[in-house]
Amino acid sequence: MNPTRPTSDSGTGFDPMSRVEIAGSFDGKRRRWPRLLVTIGIVGFALGVVWQMVVRDLVSSYLNLRKESQAAEDNAPIGYVGLNLRRSYNDRAAVFLSKKDGRTQLFAAKKGGGEPDEVYDVTEASIDLAALEGGFGRDSIPGIDYPMIETSQGARGKKLRKRQDVFSLDLEGGTRVYPRDLLEKIEMVNDRDGDTSFLVLYDRGRSKVLSFRRDVDGSPVSFGSTGYSRFKQPVLYDRKTRSVWALESDEFVCVAGPLKGRSLKSFRPVASTTWGSWLGQHPDTTVVVGNDRSKPIPSE
Repeated sequence: MNPTRPTSDSGTGFDPMSRVEIAGSFDGKRRRWPRLLVTIGIVGFALGVVWQMVVRDLVSSYLNLRKESQAAEDNAPIGYVGLNLRRSYNDRAAVFLSKKDGRTQLFAAKKGGGEPDEVYDVTEASIDLAALEGGFGRDSIPGIDYPMIETSQGARGKKLRKRQDVFSLDLEGGTRVYPRDLLEKIEMVNDRDGDTSFLVLYDRGRSKVLSFRRDVDGSPVSFGSTGYSRFKQPVLYDRKTRSVWALESDEFVCVAGPLKGRSLKSFRPVASTTWGSWLGQHPDTTVVVGNDRSKPIPSE
């Protein structure tokens, strides 16, 4: 007779051999875990080496190539017209402020031919004249008196880049854009919206553009650059009375001259955006691309 394998332990129904099998199973799993962890570590190390040697270099090369491509695109000339300076550094006065007959005078422009320099009377100026910088003479920074305007499909409009910063206005006759890099060169635009004359002024210190109605006592007045700045903000003169104007917060105020104390009324809010974003919403917009220098500087 063959011996019979016990089927239970003390009548409990538990097979003592199964205890040995379970213990062996756990021991096998414990032996496999270290090998698995070592394998994972080796694979992770190998991936890290590949990243260091290949992937990171590829990503870096791609980012550098993209940066160079964007820089080349950003430096490509748009072809703005009539923005070159009208005077050279040789026209800069040695002394900006002077006294004569008890009056304080601010250099305005050289006349040449041995004649005395033109000056602004700033005896009762409402600003600190010591804060003025520059001094290359009247209209040395060209400004725009006769805006050259194109559509987005114009010769220069097509060269504007989608990510390019622009300032935009909603006008009665449609929308108009003033590229930031154009305003960086000229600071101001004497513009029109139908029968309304307005001034677009670039505040370099705050990277902000403001617009004002450029009329005094119901008559339109054109503005030009004095050649000075104050807190990186343009200081202008009106061509009718040769008074000096400057920004006081968001107001444009006459600070010296016959119109001292007068201010221009705000025109319309100016939005800051990108060319691509604005064009997507206003495909029929117009854009200022230069100044028609074939016409003389306005006398008033």
